[in-house]
Amino acid sequence: MSVFFSQLLALMKKEFLAIWSDKKSRVIIIVPPILQLFVFSFAVTLEVKNISIGVIDRDNSVKSRELVRSLSYSNSFTNVYRIESQKDIQKAIDTQKVIAVVYIPNEFAKNIQSKRKTTLQIIADGRKSNTAQITQSYMQNAINRTFNDIKVEQNVIVNRNLYNPNLDNFWWILPNLIGTISMLVALLLTALSVARERELGTFEQILVTPLSSSALMIGKTIPPLLISIVDASIIFTLSVFLFGVPFVGSLFIFAIGIVSFLFSIVGLGLFISSIVSTQQQGILGAFVLLVPYILMSGFATPVENMPEWLVPFTDIVSLKYFLVLLKGVYLKDIGFDIALELIVPMLVLGFISLGAATWMFSKKVA
Repeated sequence: MSVFFSQLLALMKKEFLAIWSDKKSRVIIIVPPILQLFVFSFAVTLEVKNISIGVIDRDNSVKSRELVRSLSYSNSFTNVYRIESQKDIQKAIDTQKVIAVVYIPNEFAKNIQSKRKTTLQIIADGRKSNTAQITQSYMQNAINRTFNDIKVEQNVIVNRNLYNPNLDNFWWILPNLIGTISMLVALLLTALSVARERELGTFEQILVTPLSSSALMIGKTIPPLLISIVDASIIFTLSVFLFGVPFVGSLFIFAIGIVSFLFSIVGLGLFISSIVSTQQQGILGAFVLLVPYILMSGFATPVENMPEWLVPFTDIVSLKYFLVLLKGVYLKDIGFDIALELIVPMLVLGFISLGAATWMFSKKVA
């Protein structure tokens, strides 16, 4: 057993040296993470559609029902759910059933009729700052159209956003960037791994070692996994101390989430590397997978915006689970039971992809 581990450590050391000595790999480790961190932090804006909102009607009058009906018939909202109590508001937002809830208070109709100040409260999910802000604008427009005969100064709409009170874009984008940038690094490093060995002529030397195909895959998994974790940790540190994004959750859950996610990505990268012959093919294969992976994760647009036939395919995208986990530990302090529901799918996808890579590797060297 000690001989096995010493051989495995030697292989891992060789892999670290190979990554650092290769100019392409050094560029992948250093340039893209820093560049994307600053570019995406300031440049990303999103369009919002297919929104689900909630309504809690304490007045239950003709005027309040007219408002609810107006929201229901608005083209901006796909679903308008009735919410019975204030306790259910947070539950509906926590489970992402709705992005925002409008609270209609008692004596709403009476205040309108007597021309007194009427206050409506919109409670939105601040974890999705861009979506929440646009949703609030849609809701305000719908309310104003319903009561266009009432002067604006007579009505006050109070907005309150859970988890991101000021709808700061950094609070939304930077947790997402931890997932996408670390994924890029892990995917490219592993996609080039076996292909680089073939180009350098060292692939045959590895095959004559006494290690099995599984051990070789382990040796090629750990170095890029550790490098990607370091990159993710750097982005995490910058997001908190440079950009001021609060972190209210558990570092333990955060660490398990990063390892689980990057484990799934490393498996995908090794699978790509096992079926290509050159580093150029490996880079091309990584980017072919990278673009749809990001688009289907909910990073750029909500999963709810996608066609119904496409939504089930997002379940095999580990980035989708990781982004939900990131925003949960950053802004909400989710418990381990909720985190486990997101971590387990990532681990399962990781074992499947790594198993497929090992099988393909064994098939090629047989």
